[in-house]
Amino acid sequence: MALPEVLVHDLQSAGYYPQLTQGILADSLFDEPVLAHFVHIDTHVDIESIHRHVTAFVLTETRLLLAHVDDDPNAAPGSKPRAVTSSEDIELERLGTVMVGRTFADPAAFIPGDKPVEVSLTMSWGASRRIEAFPETCGDPDCAADHGYGGSIFSEDVMLRVSAEAEGQAAVDRIGEFAGKLRAAVFQARLRSRR
Repeated sequence: MALPEVLVHDLQSAGYYPQLTQGILADSLFDEPVLAHFVHIDTHVDIESIHRHVTAFVLTETRLLLAHVDDDPNAAPGSKPRAVTSSEDIELERLGTVMVGRTFADPAAFIPGDKPVEVSLTMSWGASRRIEAFPETCGDPDCAADHGYGGSIFSEDVMLRVSAEAEGQAAVDRIGEFAGKLRAAVFQARLRSRR
């Protein structure tokens, strides 16, 4: 399947194994047309290495497709680089949360049409959960009793944050547009499933 030119351009611009990512997407789309997409490159630098990761988010009429390409952490030192890939598709009705957060500069001077300087997109469909635990206390500073633990469970399969300061305003605009199309598609899918 041929991918839309703008998606191919964005994969090429990300610069991290674009042909590999294109191949994964073409194999996973099953000839469904692409309604919207967002390509996110992430680089982590630590003392010993640089780790790169690209995720392509692709929206179709029926699902959200995620294609990931990572550096292989188990590649032998001095050997040719290796990449690890994975892809996942989520039916739009299964997306339980599509939360969009926006940060605006100078909110006191906000006028309709002002663009956010940061957009975060959180999606969940029940594939993974995050637990935050903490020791409980009774409020008595002299109490030495064990009050057990409390905490919260969060369903958060993917959390993406794009900032104008880090990735540029154009990237913030693109994720904002993608998030809007995704939310509308999920809303329509839920309406269809209730009929």
